[in-house]
Amino acid sequence: MLAADAIQILGGPDRSRIKACEGPGCAGLFLDTSRGTNRRWCSMNTCGNRVKKARLADK
Repeated sequence: MLAADAIQILGGPDRSRIKACEGPGCAGLFLDTSRGTNRRWCSMNTCGNRVKKARLADK
């Protein structure tokens, strides 16, 4: 089932929405379904939260 979904996404019209997570040390890929296609992290609860906390600590 996972392989079939991967083939469908990678070979379909949404392949340009596949992005790599910008979180340091994360190698996750995700399908950016956001309205503006500007999502940056695989998960806001993990990678996004870490990046934002580190940014606040630097100030």
